[in-house]
Amino acid sequence: MTAKGSLPAAAGSVVVPYGHVVGNEKWRGSEMARRLQGKTKLIFEDGLGLVDFHLSNRICVLYISEADLVAGDEFKRRLVRFRNASSLGGIVIVEKTPISEQYFSAVQKLVVLQLGMVLLPVANQEEASQLITQLGPVMVGRGRQLTRQLRDLRNGDTFIERSITETCRGMLTVNSKNL
Repeated sequence: MTAKGSLPAAAGSVVVPYGHVVGNEKWRGSEMARRLQGKTKLIFEDGLGLVDFHLSNRICVLYISEADLVAGDEFKRRLVRFRNASSLGGIVIVEKTPISEQYFSAVQKLVVLQLGMVLLPVANQEEASQLITQLGPVMVGRGRQLTRQLRDLRNGDTFIERSITETCRGMLTVNSKNL
């Protein structure tokens, strides 16, 4: 599920209404889209480029499926192209299953250490949709702060890395109590 030849949107070019998630058209009809539509308002949009879902105007999700991991290196090129071409804060959600587990440590090194992005493993699309649903409302008010923290992380600030991890854990805990 990659978009070849198209670059991601710039920060602010996709306006995400409060309580909504903007999804790439390629997800229409998928299990994840069906599950998201039950819990949040999902708007499909063509032309999101490398981005799978926008949670806010500045924060987006790139999803790596088990099939993407097993198939080869195309997902790596996609992540590097996104990081090099975008000012958006990116969260990478990756399917970690018994089949894809052998590839996970390499993906973790690439995403977290080399690209300075947030990596969140899930077991399947159902878990991914729950995570996106929980992250969406929190990211609306924290988009600028998280984008700044992600930029600092790419510059090698380990204090910020710990801060982001603690922030993400706190957001998931608060949102799970509210659901």
